[in-house]
Amino acid sequence: MKKTLFILLSLTIYKTVCAQSKPDITLTINDIIAEVQKAQQALQTIEYTLQRTDTLVTGNTRIITGKVLLQIIPQDSIYGFHFFAKQDGDNSEQVYDGHIAYHTDQDKKRYEMSITGAGFSRLAGTGGGRVLMRDLVKIDTSRASKITLAQDEKYYYLAIHHPDLTEYDVVRRRKTITIDKASMLPAAVREHQETFGKTQDLYYHITGLKINKPLNYNFSSPPFLSEYTQFIPAKTTHPALSLVNTKSPALALTSFDGKKVTSSDFKDKVVLLDLWEVWCGPCIINMPKMENLYQKYRSKGFQVYGVINDLKQLEAARKLIKIKGVTFPVLSGSSQFKKDFKFDGGVPMYILIDKIGMVRWINWGEAADMEEVIVRALQ
Repeated sequence: MKKTLFILLSLTIYKTVCAQSKPDITLTINDIIAEVQKAQQALQTIEYTLQRTDTLVTGNTRIITGKVLLQIIPQDSIYGFHFFAKQDGDNSEQVYDGHIAYHTDQDKKRYEMSITGAGFSRLAGTGGGRVLMRDLVKIDTSRASKITLAQDEKYYYLAIHHPDLTEYDVVRRRKTITIDKASMLPAAVREHQETFGKTQDLYYHITGLKINKPLNYNFSSPPFLSEYTQFIPAKTTHPALSLVNTKSPALALTSFDGKKVTSSDFKDKVVLLDLWEVWCGPCIINMPKMENLYQKYRSKGFQVYGVINDLKQLEAARKLIKIKGVTFPVLSGSSQFKKDFKFDGGVPMYILIDKIGMVRWINWGEAADMEEVIVRALQ
């Protein structure tokens, strides 16, 4: 009898242990997403601290920590919430009240404000805005090519895979959302992609979470409005613009195929210097435009030179221009080049030099009037 009871007790303990160690596999991916959305719909306020670890394509790693306060506003079309965000060790705060984006400077006791879409975008990319984890409020599965599921005793891991961007050689794009089984809310997000064999991996991990508690923060009347003065930046010009209508600085660089290129090669030509980097999306988007302009006007004395100044990315740049079918020469930059052309890292940057060696035009970004400027210089 005692032996029988011992065997039954042992079987009961064994089954209990197995039940605890074996993850629940009854919920489907759609079930889990629905449960997360249900939990998110019950959110009213959120307070959290977060650590973000970024592994960048340059090979560098950075760690950012900070604090965020959120008031959920489902009808808000920009974020779906109002927020206060503060990055540790940074002297600024980022605040969004549904209408205005605020950047504060605690040292100078002043704030800037913006009511434009660009200002709202900038808010999420600087200072405390970089510790916003938006999937905490609204899980985003859009643009997914497939979703896969893994789990352990405490968490579900939803891997949201996105299509490769083959034209830019951006592959293995996925976002993995770690979901706490107890709350059914995201506890971490990892955004991963690879470019030319280089990895970019951004990992957001919540280290403290409070939900639906009083925030003790008035988003419609932030405290700094009564304590700080408003700062309105003066319209300034970039130092490089001082080169316009002056003799171009001398240039001596080496092309990707090993040829020396100097200013003497510019004689009687209109030259466009296209300063770009492999990690710059707008630069890559503009590449076909640069190639088309080069092919269209080269017979009339027009020459394009790409210039790469992030020398750690030269191998990736070589692969990219091959994939994109770029036929104009691309040069490796130098510290002297950056100094002479007053280059501060802002790309894409375009410098047009006319037939007599004068800098006639400098611009950044899309540069919609580029072809008009080239045609005028060729006349």
